[in-house]
Amino acid sequence: MGWGNIVQVYFFDLYWGDERFVDEDGISHFDEGSALYYGQRIADKIGRDADYGSLRVHVRSGSGEILATIAPSDGRGREQDALIGRGSLGVFRRPTETAAALPTAW
Repeated sequence: MGWGNIVQVYFFDLYWGDERFVDEDGISHFDEGSALYYGQRIADKIGRDADYGSLRVHVRSGSGEILATIAPSDGRGREQDALIGRGSLGVFRRPTETAAALPTAW
């Protein structure tokens, strides 16, 4: 059996504000990197439809050690802002993006 054939079980617990959903089954992955990538995909997919700011995914190893706490990527927040502000020109929810979106000279 080669090194690449070893799989481990990782768990992905979800947190929204005061709510917690514990993963009791887990999913097999070949390494931590794969598990963390999967955790990011979960956060991005759920974060697309949920209260974006409060969602967190805790990635745990099979022994229960927390490997990472993952939030939805910034790109998903921008996607959500675009959907919310669609049809309303001038709606900017992130102040740092306002300057980049407005022309500096006419």
